[in-house]
Amino acid sequence: MIRFNQVNKTYPGGFLALKNVSFQIAPGEMAFLTGHSGAGKSTLLKLISLMEKPSSGTIHINNQNLDNVGYRQVPYMRRHIGMIFQNHNLLMDRTVFDNVALPLIIEGYSQKEIRRRVEAALEKIQLSDKQKCFPYMLSGGEQQRVGIARAIVNKPPILLADEPTGNLDPKLSLDIIKLFEEFNAAGVSVLIATHDLGLIARMRYRTLTLKSGNMITDGIVDGLHSQTEVVSE
Repeated sequence: MIRFNQVNKTYPGGFLALKNVSFQIAPGEMAFLTGHSGAGKSTLLKLISLMEKPSSGTIHINNQNLDNVGYRQVPYMRRHIGMIFQNHNLLMDRTVFDNVALPLIIEGYSQKEIRRRVEAALEKIQLSDKQKCFPYMLSGGEQQRVGIARAIVNKPPILLADEPTGNLDPKLSLDIIKLFEEFNAAGVSVLIATHDLGLIARMRYRTLTLKSGNMITDGIVDGLHSQTEVVSE
C-alpha cells in the first residue's frame, strides 16, 4: 500500500517538484504514472523508495509512516520495494547472475538460497540461458529484463518502474508490461512511470497524471473512459 497525503517536495534552490500531492495505491493494484519531462514522476518514485524525503506532508508505505523511519531502518524498508530504472543500472563487470543476486547478497542470504531465487527470477524473465553473460553482451530489452529480475528476486510487495520501456520498441514494451502484469496477478502492487500515452491507452489501467508537480488527473486514459480531475488547491 502506498499513500501520499498533501506531499510537497522542494529541492535546494527553491524548485518545487511536487505540490500538495495526494493519492493512494491499494495492495495488489497496478497503475501508471505519467506527465511531461520534469513533471515530478521520478521525484515521486524516489520518495516512495526513500531516496528522497518530502519537504512536507506524509507518506505511508505498507502502513508505515515514513516520517518515523530512521536512517538505519531505510535499508530494511527498501527490501519491500523493487525499483526498476530506465538505464538498467547494471554492473557491467558482473555477470547476469551476480547482478540479480546483489540484493540477496546484501541481505545475507545463504549461497543455496541465492542460487535458488536467482535461477527462479531468471526463468521468470526467460533469460535462464544468459546467467553467465555480462550485460554488454545483451540487447537493451534483455538488459531491462535483468533489471526486473534484480528488482523482484527478493519478492517485494511493491514494484516501481521509472520509464522501463523508454528505450524499447513497441513489441518489447508490451512484453515488459506483460511481465509487470504477471507480478501484479501474483499480488504485487505495481506503479509504472512512463510518458508513453499510447502504451497506457492499450493497457487500460488507472493512470495518475502529474503536471508541473501537481496531480491533475486520476483515471483511465483510453479514449473511452473519462478522467477525474484532481487539481490540488
